[in-house]
Amino acid sequence: MTKITRAILLTSALSVALSGCGMFASSDAANQDEPALSSAQNLTANQPTPLMNAAAVGDLAELQDLVGDGANVNTVTPEGTALSWAVDKNQQVSALYLMSVGADPDKGVDAGVASLLMKASDQGDKRLVKALLAAGADVNYSDVNGESAIAYASYKGHLTIVKALLKAGADVNVSPKGQSLLMHIVSNNDLLLAQVVIAAGADVNFTDDQGNTALKVAQEKGLSDLEMLLVQSGATS
Repeated sequence: MTKITRAILLTSALSVALSGCGMFASSDAANQDEPALSSAQNLTANQPTPLMNAAAVGDLAELQDLVGDGANVNTVTPEGTALSWAVDKNQQVSALYLMSVGADPDKGVDAGVASLLMKASDQGDKRLVKALLAAGADVNYSDVNGESAIAYASYKGHLTIVKALLKAGADVNVSPKGQSLLMHIVSNNDLLLAQVVIAAGADVNFTDDQGNTALKVAQEKGLSDLEMLLVQSGATS
């Protein structure tokens, strides 16, 4: 995805969010010079920045003022970044604005912990998920348990999120907690989601360390529709 395409997608998402709040993005949000100024350098700080505080409470006007004054949207602190605070506090408009001016969705995330894309996928926030993907979030990043954004979305049955992640290249053959994604979906008795991931290439014969498969899970739980789907899709054990 080109930078121009990414900027268009983010600006569009921001405009929709703001119009839904009865507001309109200022010209600063669409100014393509701002990302170069606000995210050109990788900075660190020892405590939360004013930008983080404004993001956490959804103060868009303050965010725009701070960015206009040269605040770096990618400053990393021990507690995260402005974007991570916006996502953690469910401040969607703040998050969309920050990404529109160059915030990196993968910056400031400690290795092995849940990414911002994973959190948005867990929340079922389709608009935020699409914006994070457009901003370059790693769709296949996994935490220490092998869980990824598509795993988080699948656990909650967020079908539209799963489809968006698949479109962005999410791997359906991940094995969170030692079991395949399909096994987790079958265990949750989600027939429609199982159909989607199988169509996307999920391995129907994956076997975990205990010898369990998606088919065995379906049989043990008495899930006849899922059992039939798996057999028709090539499951043999």
